[in-house]
Amino acid sequence: MGEDLSPRWQRFLDGLGGATERRVQACGDRMVEDVARLAGARRAVEEAWRGAAELFSALDESLGELHRSAGLSAFEVDVLALVLGADIDPSFAVALDLLRSQGSSAVVPVVGPVLEVLGVANVVPAVRTALRPGSTLTATGLLRVRGEGPLLTRELVLPDRVAAHLLGDREPAVALRPCLITPEPMELPGGQEVSAAWKAGAVLVWVPGPAGSAGLAMAAGARQGLPVVAVDLSRALDRLDCLDCVDAAILEAVLAGAALLVTGLSPDEAPSAVHRLATCGVPVAVVAEGAWDPAWASWLPPVVPAPRLSSDVRSDLWAAQRSLETADAPGWADLVALRVTPEEIREVAELARLEGDTTTRGLLTAARRLGDQAGTMGRDDVTLDDLVLPPDTRAGLEEMIRWGRHRDAVLAQGPLMGKGRGRGVAALFAGGSGTGKTMAAQAVAGSLGLDLYQVDLASVVDKYIGEAEKRLAQIFATAERLNCVLFFDEADSLFGSRSAVQDAHDRYANLEVSYLLQRLEQFDGLVVLATNLRGNLDPAFTRRLHFILHFPEPDEAGRAALWQGHVRHLAALDPDDPVDLAALAAVEDLTGGIIRNAVLSAAFAAYDDGDGTVGQRHLMAAVHRELRKMGRRATSVIPARRDAQVGRQAAGFSPSA
Repeated sequence: MGEDLSPRWQRFLDGLGGATERRVQACGDRMVEDVARLAGARRAVEEAWRGAAELFSALDESLGELHRSAGLSAFEVDVLALVLGADIDPSFAVALDLLRSQGSSAVVPVVGPVLEVLGVANVVPAVRTALRPGSTLTATGLLRVRGEGPLLTRELVLPDRVAAHLLGDREPAVALRPCLITPEPMELPGGQEVSAAWKAGAVLVWVPGPAGSAGLAMAAGARQGLPVVAVDLSRALDRLDCLDCVDAAILEAVLAGAALLVTGLSPDEAPSAVHRLATCGVPVAVVAEGAWDPAWASWLPPVVPAPRLSSDVRSDLWAAQRSLETADAPGWADLVALRVTPEEIREVAELARLEGDTTTRGLLTAARRLGDQAGTMGRDDVTLDDLVLPPDTRAGLEEMIRWGRHRDAVLAQGPLMGKGRGRGVAALFAGGSGTGKTMAAQAVAGSLGLDLYQVDLASVVDKYIGEAEKRLAQIFATAERLNCVLFFDEADSLFGSRSAVQDAHDRYANLEVSYLLQRLEQFDGLVVLATNLRGNLDPAFTRRLHFILHFPEPDEAGRAALWQGHVRHLAALDPDDPVDLAALAAVEDLTGGIIRNAVLSAAFAAYDDGDGTVGQRHLMAAVHRELRKMGRRATSVIPARRDAQVGRQAAGFSPSA
């Protein structure tokens, strides 16, 4: 008959034999067909189990681990084992089915036959304690109890993931894998508090902190020697998927005897998710950007703020990932300044390795992929010398650059900007279209060695109430983490004046502006607002701005410098039709953007004429074209005079001269 079974499985065989014997005796001398089938199934079960004694011994080890990690009672472990037996042995499943009451139908084990095999009466308190909603078995997903009828007729369903785990499969469920993340355990400030809270019996620890803080690494470092299951719920597709992800993560943590770390929990899902997490029986830490809302539950969790990594710690983490370079390699200071998490540093390094460049520059390039896709991020080769500006505006830009360069050193002295406020520098660039506001923002970022993060307004505006604020929160958080200059072009569309509330649209529009006012005050970086319509901005923004710079339309000398700066980039000028810069500069109301467009248009026209050499005729025709776009009559503004000397100087811009 094979090897001896372990006591648990022998007890199950004995219980099945006793149930079979009772039915045989009830039939007397006349064995009905079902009883005969039951007796045959019992013999098949014994033969199969004794022939696979090693398998059942391994199952005992898995059940023992689960017993210890999940804190199950002996009865709960027996129920799991018996239902698992029916899952892996068709003969045992048939035997349990034949033990059911006549007339009942089920494709999985039901409570009555399971209790009969275990020799436990349904009136024993431990039975209903184990099988009720919210019990350890049901709350953790180890077992599902289906049905609404009497307890003895309810079905017991063992999830496939539980059966697979008990049989030795340690791979997480496929549905959970998109949400799984791998934290980097670190001993950081706050870790001991999390560990102490878990030891004291806290069902959940709340770890708030801004984007880029190291809450996940800190909580993973406090795991008390346990393995860790960590999930990012923001990767779930929708609300239902999010709660399914929570259930799957709880089950995985219970099976592994692990601490459960959760991030990406949105306020909409928090009440349901928090209730499930608090009843799962394993140490749980939720890492979130927001504060705990008392309305989510009738209890309050311990709160341990997430720490930020110091520059020294970030430097050590980056140094372990990059190629062999000196600490003064170009871009190293920019890389260390990024307020990223240990997990993001690892991800960036993995991407850089795939792209074959783990130098400092390669890591910086890969780190830009961490940016929120609500705008464009990059670094342009633009300096203040590329701009034609009045002395006052240029002086303001130079002062702003000095503020950005010395900001950390100055503010390290104390709360000079006020307690509870951000450490950011905010500026407003006001002026007409094409006067150089965007180039000035690029020059500021370039002078500080930072990327410019230009916000795409189309990605911010949303028809659903509250979604725009969420997108803006992500944008500000990205700019802070990646240490870049945040640039809002056409800022009056977002930062417009609040109006009297006449309907719901006004109320919610005012809420958006109010949020921007608060977030701008808390911002810990450099932000530039650009607008053509300064008067449309809410007056409350003025107090929050450190610089307000005016970008006027250029005068004649400025236009001459702009024409000269653009014309010199042309490959060839027509010596037979020399460029007259003085005549071009005399045309009023042309901004740098319009002059750039005119030179570009002239270059295309020159190639359409033949060899691509640009002459005065091409530039004048391009100016006519730009003036028509502006709705003006060209004959009334283009002067007839020419300055031959300036024209000859312009001819000198040709590389062939």
